[in-house]
Amino acid sequence: MRKLAALVLGMAACGGGASSPGSSPSSPTAPGGPTCDLTATTATPTAGFNGSVFTVVMENHSRKDILGNGAAPYINQLANSGAVAAGYHDPYIHPSEPNYLWMVGGQGYGIADDADPSAHSIDSTTHIADQLELAGLSWKSYQESMGSPCGLTSKGRYAAKHNPFVYFDDINGWDGKKFQPSQRCTDHVVDYSELDKDIAANQVPKYVFITPNLDNDMHDGTIAQGDAWLSQELPKIMATDAFKNGGVIFLLWDEGSNGADDPPFIAISSLAKSGMVSNTAYDTASYLKTVQTILGLDKLPCNANAASIPEMTDLFAQAMN
Repeated sequence: MRKLAALVLGMAACGGGASSPGSSPSSPTAPGGPTCDLTATTATPTAGFNGSVFTVVMENHSRKDILGNGAAPYINQLANSGAVAAGYHDPYIHPSEPNYLWMVGGQGYGIADDADPSAHSIDSTTHIADQLELAGLSWKSYQESMGSPCGLTSKGRYAAKHNPFVYFDDINGWDGKKFQPSQRCTDHVVDYSELDKDIAANQVPKYVFITPNLDNDMHDGTIAQGDAWLSQELPKIMATDAFKNGGVIFLLWDEGSNGADDPPFIAISSLAKSGMVSNTAYDTASYLKTVQTILGLDKLPCNANAASIPEMTDLFAQAMN
């Protein structure tokens, strides 16, 4: 029943559907509701959360695979010092791609495979990137091994299915016949190497979405390899003012092992309850709504059930708005 409820929630959320390039975007091939209009707003961040929100997404492991595993000493150090959402589950959809879309749009757009944007172009203007820009906040998606910005095609160790922003028409430039990537896409969807440059220039965006490559995110590589990557990369983020001054890192996995729905979820912040283990039932919509609350954005646009979705407030010592 819970899986069915999650599916119904995703289909009920409006904001457009997925269109297949080669056909008109007005003829969606995936479910979606009527288009909803966002308006320009002024972001009102939650008091105390003055930094950036960082999301780092790993792949295909359940909590039992990671927490307590000696092959992941750094992640377990983070879990012990941060807050763990032990009741978190993915939105009961598989494979990876719709899980990533849910992280930024609050729904899976009816997509049930891992195809590149050439097969799934989503006609929606109500995802978090639109919310951020209308509220005057900066954002970037940093994708390891993508190379050139706005990677619409998987290649090498880069998988477009793990980069949700390239699926939206208002970012990838799909016009019903071909892709015409905009400056918006090349400015905001960049190779992971750009993060070091932005840190050095003290230009870390308010919203940061990070995907390691297929080896370092544990999809093809080992748990130990992913743990080592995090141990090298997260300290760079933690040394920034964007993190130290009221910032948050959400470290999560897209889904559990072998089709399970119990991935790890860790909140890392000076504002998180150190050593907290929450058994509250949260899902990916809860995560997105929490990000929106921290940054002061509107909540889950076009979702009639948004008010009933719990925010992950018990992970933090700081009260939420």
